[in-house]
Amino acid sequence: MKAGQDIKTAVKALKALADVNRLRTAALLASAGRELCVCELVDALGESQYNVSRHLGALLAAGLIRKAKRGRWAMYALAADKGPLAEYIGRLVRPRPCCKVIAADIARLEKRLALRRRGVCVVGGNC
Repeated sequence: MKAGQDIKTAVKALKALADVNRLRTAALLASAGRELCVCELVDALGESQYNVSRHLGALLAAGLIRKAKRGRWAMYALAADKGPLAEYIGRLVRPRPCCKVIAADIARLEKRLALRRRGVCVVGGNC
């Protein structure tokens, strides 16, 4: 990849994270360390499914996350890229104990993940 493309990729990723709800979403995905269903993110963030899906679309378009279909569920996780930009963004979105908003999001996510059966998302909560 050319240097010009690297910088454009970095700018696109950072612009995607410049929104508080997209940053919260990325932080939840980083905290979980596994795939999350849209409905789990909806419950953890306390946002509408439409808004969460829109934010996931922006993160996906920026190459920060990946999407996989599992039956009727869309599952999302951080992209597996291991380059310098991915490492920086990984550090940026890693939750910090002092961030009360993200800590509350993580607490809600943990409660929501407890609803899984055999490690698989089940419809519940606000979905």
